[in-house]
Parts: sequence; C-alpha cells; structure tokens
Amino acid sequence: MDPMIKLTFIRGDEGNTFTGTGTHYHYGPSKDYKITGKWSPPSEDGKIPVGLKIIYIAARTEYGLTGVFDPEENSLRGTMWIPADELTGEFVFKRDPDFVRFYPAPSVISARKRWEFATTSVLDRVRREAWSPAYVLKRIRDGKRYKELFLRLHYGRALGEDGSAEFLSLFPVLYEADARFYASLIRIHLSETPML
Repeated sequence: MDPMIKLTFIRGDEGNTFTGTGTHYHYGPSKDYKITGKWSPPSEDGKIPVGLKIIYIAARTEYGLTGVFDPEENSLRGTMWIPADELTGEFVFKRDPDFVRFYPAPSVISARKRWEFATTSVLDRVRREAWSPAYVLKRIRDGKRYKELFLRLHYGRALGEDGSAEFLSLFPVLYEADARFYASLIRIHLSETPML
C-alpha cells in the first residue's frame, strides 16, 4: 500500500540545511514535491527555529513555511504562505495523528479550546475502542463523502461555500488509514475513467 506521504531527507552541505523529496497521496498534478530547509541553533527553551520551502514540481507551486520545532512535544508549528496566491495560514506537523487532528490552530488556543480538544480526543478514543455500529457507519459515511467531494473537485465542478466548508471539515475527521484507503479508491476510479 502506498504511504500517504513518502519523504526522503538528505543533510545539506552545511550542517544545518537539508533537502527532501516526497510524493503526496492524492496523486493529482501536485504528486511529487521537493523540500528544502534550514534550522537555527536551539533557543534557551530548547525549541529549534526552522524554515522550509515546499515546491510541487509539476504544478510549479511553491509554499513557504517558518516555524519552531519543539523536541519535547515532537511537533513543528508555524506559519505557511503561498506567494503566488498571497495566502497565509498556520500549520502543525506532529507524529501522532490519532489525536492531533483535533488540535486547534495555534492562534485560537485558549483554555476553552484546550478543554474542547481534550474532551473530543478522549471521546473519540472511547468510541473507537467501543466500535459501536453508529461509529462505524459514521466513518464509512465520512469517507464516502470525502471521495465524492474530491472527485467533484477533480472534474472541475464547483462545490460552493457549503461544499467547500464540508470538504475542509472532513480532513480532521478522517483517520490516516481511512484517508489512505479512500485515496486508493479515488486512484482506482480515476484510472478506470476514460478521459475524452
């Protein structure tokens, strides 16, 4: 089975630089990408400033990322920008996808949001371990809806505001394994569909 994202990192000529190549799971025009980056010496609190540039080769799209790697939390957080579209946003990279998908954006973290994150994470784990029929059916419905909306976008049909909001809301809901499974179904569908 193909991984969601495959990365190969090579340390650069200078000690604090690196380059990487990767393949994204959705296999669209942005399938292959290259990452270049540089990190600075750790600050007093042990966090390491990092700057990244991601270039999707076929689509000729470039993303810039600046953030801080926290060794204690094992996460990389920061700001992302797309120069061509003049868009900015926040990102969080973390190794544990099970509960991180519920983590709020860094700019909206408050006591209420942290509590909401904790309760949602625990409730999700309890439901997952209980494997109730309602929970299983919801996972199947979410995956099918993700596939449907992705294919609509792929074929150039507009989703509208509600459809776009629903599509974006499915990302934190899908488990990594589910996303990989439905991405493979999408690839099969696209390979079997004749393009005129």
